[in-house]
Amino acid sequence: MFDLVGFGEATLRLRAGRGRQLADSDSFAAAVGGPERNAVVTAAGLGADAVWLSRLPDSPLGERVVADLRRHGVRTGISWADADARLATAFVETGPEPRGSTVVRDADGAAFEGVHAESVPLNPVQNAERFHVAGATVARSEQAAAATRSLLAAAGESDTTTAFDLRYRERDWSTATARDACESLLPAVDVLFVSSSAARTVLGEDGDPIETAHALRTDHGLETVVLLRSDGGALAVHDDEVHETDAVRGESVDATGARDAFVGAFHAKRLAGENDGAGVGDALAWGAAAAALARTLDGDSVNVPRRAVERIVAEQ
Repeated sequence: MFDLVGFGEATLRLRAGRGRQLADSDSFAAAVGGPERNAVVTAAGLGADAVWLSRLPDSPLGERVVADLRRHGVRTGISWADADARLATAFVETGPEPRGSTVVRDADGAAFEGVHAESVPLNPVQNAERFHVAGATVARSEQAAAATRSLLAAAGESDTTTAFDLRYRERDWSTATARDACESLLPAVDVLFVSSSAARTVLGEDGDPIETAHALRTDHGLETVVLLRSDGGALAVHDDEVHETDAVRGESVDATGARDAFVGAFHAKRLAGENDGAGVGDALAWGAAAAALARTLDGDSVNVPRRAVERIVAEQ
């Protein structure tokens, strides 16, 4: 039995050196990213037995992605595309305001776009406590959306708790397309992660945070709604009870992986709750601590130490 299974795309992120711009950089630091990849890496580092499912090119770049996951203790189930297939890449420039960050993404035609559910191993999903997927995956292609629906259905038939991180970005899909896709998925979802702005833009929920979370849970038959705040704090509604955690204050080097770290830590603590009696409020506290730690790291790095998360939670 696995603890957490994630399904999604990997992106090879090539980051310009600190203080350098993309236009004048002659070297780049390479790292692997992706919302589900990041979430399962965080969860694995906090003790979860995690698996990541995807489609990759059968090439050195695809092998690099698998090696990255295994280095973090995450098992993989890969549908291999041809050796000449592409891996999504992103060129990243980070800097303080007023320059800010720039991301040049090159993902059209990447191997993941052609993923099919029948080529992805179902056994991990059918034998997992939790299955997790993010909105960016659904937005990638019709095939990716269809595969997501099939995997959610398989999870539901196996009593696997299903989780969906509704990440809405205009560059991924239109509001109307996102609304249709997400509303069609939510009947198969148990746990929803969403920001107030995405809840308003995509799902039409416009109220204060508690009203929004309650409405989403009631309207879509969800078990848990986690409303994520931009500062790293969050509010959750579960079994008609409201739980809330403040953001953990600290310096921020790069906020890229903070949301994914929150999600991964939330899953890890909920999974551990059967043994230590932890509830949703405790999971929120772990999420906020992991997000704060991720903000101190460059890029998508979300491998946060368990002892550091526990220390921060104890100090709050």
